[in-house]
Amino acid sequence: FRAALDLLSALRLCANVPGQYAIDAAVNGPDTISELCAPGGRLYETRRAVIEACNASEHLSLVAPAGALYAFPAVVGAAAKGFDDHNFALDLMNDEGVLVVPGSSFNVPYRHHFRVTLLPEASVMRDVFARIDRVLSRRAEDATKVVPLKLRRSVA
Repeated sequence: FRAALDLLSALRLCANVPGQYAIDAAVNGPDTISELCAPGGRLYETRRAVIEACNASEHLSLVAPAGALYAFPAVVGAAAKGFDDHNFALDLMNDEGVLVVPGSSFNVPYRHHFRVTLLPEASVMRDVFARIDRVLSRRAEDATKVVPLKLRRSVA
């Protein structure tokens, strides 16, 4: 506790010299983000790939990210029946080699979301969402299967 307080006081009492240099570069330096965010730019195209994949999926719903480098899709429909985001993340990693972050890790009260980063190339994200959709399709199929009840003989 004492070490943390010493660190905190040092950060507040001392100038952050590297941070001061970064401010000048951020404010007066070259514009390096506009090209990435414009149509045809890597971040723009990745965001578009995620939005299109979610729109094409019967198992996903998405509020399009407006400024974040992450998407937070929701699992909907039959695939959402009994859905647990932590189990889904683990199954997805083991079965499809895709790493997502369970949505409940972000202190939300529901467990039917997951988070993905928008940093990979658009082609990678299309492949990732095809894998996600495969897993969700299997879940939806399993959730809609009707298990026949065995008839019991009545013992009188």
